[in-house]
Amino acid sequence: MTLARLHLVATDDSEATDAPPGVGPLWDVPVPLTGAATAIPPFPLDVFPRWLGDMAAGVARFTATDPAMAGTLAVAVLSACAGGRLEVEPVPGWREPVNVFAAVIAGPGERKSPVHRAMTAPLFAAQSTLADAMRPRIAEAAALRDIAERQAEQAKAQAAKATDPGKRDDAAADAVAAAIAAEAITVPGLPKLIVDDATPEALINLMATNGGRMAIISDEGGIFDTLAGRYSGAPNLDPYLKGHAGQPMSNERTTREGASVDKPALTVCVMAQPVVLRQFGGNAGLAGRGLPARFLFALPASMAGYRPVDTPPVPEQVTAGYTHRVHDLAATFAEWTDPAVVVLTEDAGKVRRAAAEQVEAELRPGGSLHDMREWGNKLSGATLRLAGLLHVAHHPTDAWRRPIDADRMADAVRLADFFAAHYRAAVATISADATTETARRVLGVVTAKGMTTFTRRELHRRCHRQLPRAADVTAVLDVLTAHGWIRTTDTGGYEVHPRAADLTAGGGNSGDTVTTAPDSSVSAAQTT
Repeated sequence: MTLARLHLVATDDSEATDAPPGVGPLWDVPVPLTGAATAIPPFPLDVFPRWLGDMAAGVARFTATDPAMAGTLAVAVLSACAGGRLEVEPVPGWREPVNVFAAVIAGPGERKSPVHRAMTAPLFAAQSTLADAMRPRIAEAAALRDIAERQAEQAKAQAAKATDPGKRDDAAADAVAAAIAAEAITVPGLPKLIVDDATPEALINLMATNGGRMAIISDEGGIFDTLAGRYSGAPNLDPYLKGHAGQPMSNERTTREGASVDKPALTVCVMAQPVVLRQFGGNAGLAGRGLPARFLFALPASMAGYRPVDTPPVPEQVTAGYTHRVHDLAATFAEWTDPAVVVLTEDAGKVRRAAAEQVEAELRPGGSLHDMREWGNKLSGATLRLAGLLHVAHHPTDAWRRPIDADRMADAVRLADFFAAHYRAAVATISADATTETARRVLGVVTAKGMTTFTRRELHRRCHRQLPRAADVTAVLDVLTAHGWIRTTDTGGYEVHPRAADLTAGGGNSGDTVTTAPDSSVSAAQTT
């Protein structure tokens, strides 16, 4: 029986599980501990061209992680390259930017940092290349600015010394002109493509000095802490809200002159632990402003306990090809000032319309998107953004001269379906209360140790880390009993549902939303 089928059984109250002969009454099917459970799909690596799909698969294989982790980072890397430099126009009058917000949610020790390093390395290399090319121009502009400022000071001194009224007026005009000329010389800063973290105010300045673009791709969840107000009671959300939508913004508070961005394009990819997700997603202020609904969430399945000790490195030619493509994409788009606009082919337009109509239907009461309308309302736009990024990946040398075809649009719809399922899982994680989450972990311990019966004292001893206090034991026993995973015996102990191990297999502990078991050895079989 597949994991998906197991969860269908687990949520069907009409079925019951037979008890072994002579052992008590029949068991009801237990209720999932995190609400309605649903199997969520693996990351569709085949939406990528070979140079990108093989890299994501190779990194997943080498780090023994779910390909969803590297795959989501690959999307963020494409966004860092093309965001603010490409727009998709599905119909006249609607232009969708291609920068995205993403979040990879995984527990501690899930090897987020190695995946982050491998996937973002070419962006840092491209940033260094751009900085090296800019240094001579910076030095020249700095020298010219210094000369102009000295001339302005001399002109000011001459005007101050003038005694003849006519000469004083002329000298004053010369001094003003010299000061304006000096002020007009701008010394550019070193270009940046990617940062690990930044305050909202600093982020506006970074975008203002980098053509309106910036990418925050971090292997930690500090950005979520900042946005949730941990370091400021009322954080400035404008760089994120407007940076996602491409709306003009300014900041007059950090400098005398302030900074403004006419058309910002912010890319965000955060790798955070579930506890950080709960704090971020459960923040009413952020939810009210619609910030969490702008994120594409990925919840990779944990492979801890099943990881091979020795794994093959990513083939050198795969790493070289990936590095070359990303480096060139980032460097090419960085030189642009205005975004290119790509349209859809007629067939791609049909795919888009069908998908949009389906989204609209699912937003109705009873539909799969009705309970997450704040995110579902943005799904059609997000699908276009993904289509634009996949288009760039498949045509890295001339995507801006081609229309998006039906295959890329269909791939974008598949990728959007992946993120929709994972967003639903993220919502379940956010809404799970502490006691239910502890009960889920305890049930995982019970099934892993093969316990079929136990006493209260034995459970406390076996799960002392999860249940340090007697009150915690009572609360968890109540939850597990109420959900039908355990029941009391005539002797005052507890017995475990006979199918508990099956129903919680593959990471789907007690109805937790699960990802279909990943195969990190997959090789992307795509076109070049």
